[in-house]
Amino acid sequence: MSQGFDPVLSINSGQVFLWEKHGNSWYGIYGDHVIRLDEVDGRPEFSSFPELKSCEQKMFRLDDDINKIREDVSRDPFVRKLVKAYPGLRLIRQEPHQCMFSFVCASNTNIPMIRRMLYNLTRKFGAPVKVDGKEFFTFPSAADINRATIDELRACGLGYRAKAVKAVAESIASGRLDFQALKNASYEEAKQELLQIYGIGNKIADCVLLFSLEKLDAFPIDVWIARALASHYKWLHKKQFSDKITAHQYETLSGSTREYFGRYAGYAQQYIYYHMRQNAGKKW
Repeated sequence: MSQGFDPVLSINSGQVFLWEKHGNSWYGIYGDHVIRLDEVDGRPEFSSFPELKSCEQKMFRLDDDINKIREDVSRDPFVRKLVKAYPGLRLIRQEPHQCMFSFVCASNTNIPMIRRMLYNLTRKFGAPVKVDGKEFFTFPSAADINRATIDELRACGLGYRAKAVKAVAESIASGRLDFQALKNASYEEAKQELLQIYGIGNKIADCVLLFSLEKLDAFPIDVWIARALASHYKWLHKKQFSDKITAHQYETLSGSTREYFGRYAGYAQQYIYYHMRQNAGKKW
């Protein structure tokens, strides 16, 4: 793949979960579409079913000025090394409602379990699509998920997350949650709106803001990022903290990291997150 853009690395970096490899092709679910990724003469080639024009431009933020962004986040010496180490890593622009459900399911679990939960949700409530003789399922609408009972959601392996998934579905299906309005709002306004929903905490809200609502200054903090901050950025927080941070510490760290890394803090976060997991030998 191109040194400036490696979609396989990007889809296997903890941002998205409904991608799978069959033969030499990768297939991913993007809302109502199945996306196929092939490598042709060393270059990525994308197809979508049904057709979604310029899907790679939209999904992999190829409309971003990546050289400007890399230069901006490389003001930090640690991130500068990571930009050089992972030149093909890109942020993925996700479909908002799929993104919300994905990160609600990501609460307090590992990536294989997240994939399993989302796979079960798509098979139970999504629509089948045949691509290359294989059957895939689109991501279900909020209305479809909202019609499900808590027990039906739990049967998908969601456990205690079922209540939060139901609350998110109701908020979207009722129109109370307006993604376009959230995109137009400031980071602070949009985050406060998301935090009103049952099951949405600081980290989930920041993931949704960064990956689907154009808030590139959002800086999600999970255990891996907390460890990196404790190791490489101790001066960003006056008091010593462990990798299990309180809500108050999260808010303090979120403010200091966003101020330090600037308008592309989310890009810096993704480089750090990817590196921390790679360095620990974790599988994607």
